[in-house]
Amino acid sequence: MFKHVVVAAHFASASSRLLEEMDELRRLGTEEITLVDVLLSHHSETQDEVHRQDAHRRLEEEKSVLEEAGLHVNAELRTGQPAHELSTIARAAHASLILVGSRGEGHFREFLRGSTVLQLIRKTATPTLIEPVGGGARRVGGRGFRSLLLGTDFSESCYEAERHAAELAASAEKIVLCHVLEDDVVDAMGENAARADAEKRLAALADQFANHRDRLLTRIEYGNPSRVLADVAEEEGSTMMIIGKRGRSPIRELMLGSTAQNVVRRATQSVLMVPRASLI
Repeated sequence: MFKHVVVAAHFASASSRLLEEMDELRRLGTEEITLVDVLLSHHSETQDEVHRQDAHRRLEEEKSVLEEAGLHVNAELRTGQPAHELSTIARAAHASLILVGSRGEGHFREFLRGSTVLQLIRKTATPTLIEPVGGGARRVGGRGFRSLLLGTDFSESCYEAERHAAELAASAEKIVLCHVLEDDVVDAMGENAARADAEKRLAALADQFANHRDRLLTRIEYGNPSRVLADVAEEEGSTMMIIGKRGRSPIRELMLGSTAQNVVRRATQSVLMVPRASLI
């Protein structure tokens, strides 16, 4: 399902971990990889050339490793803003996935000044797989497609995320479908009515996973969605969270939904962020 993957090949030292994901992606149908490194243009001309030569050497080494594994590999070395370059390349190549690395909460504290990963998922219309990268105080809770947690609010923004989860379920050992009832919904509908409505919607969603019911679990929880989803992922041993990306117009698309944004900040697991169908 991820035939062509654009890989951010230089997120600090995250690259080696990202390349390890290729075996798993190949099992999901990946045939072509585009490795992308983006140089920032704030060095002197001499420094720029040194950085460019080093980046080019690294890209060629990584390209050779992947080609030896039987993949068709392209390499792109750009200068500019990483999020913009990655989203532009993915769109031009009609890529089905962007793969990036994240160093977690501490890294994302800088997002108001330009966190690359948050900027990318705001800008791109391509499904994006964000892999946790350990280091320092960063704890990695899980990686990969083995155990899936789909967080859904049943809105239009989640349709493509639900579809991706249903496709990925075929190769997963465990699938958890989770809906979180927020306080304002409970207050407006009443707890019994809100829960009954959620149970009905969750049962309908579970029908999409009919062939995997022996590995399927549904959960209805209460509270703040991003915090609850993080807790459920830990409790269930999930290795990947799948969530939809909000946005109904080019302008609103720049405002990433708060649940999605906070999940990406807090997650110690892989996160697959899937935009709405009209944006793909």
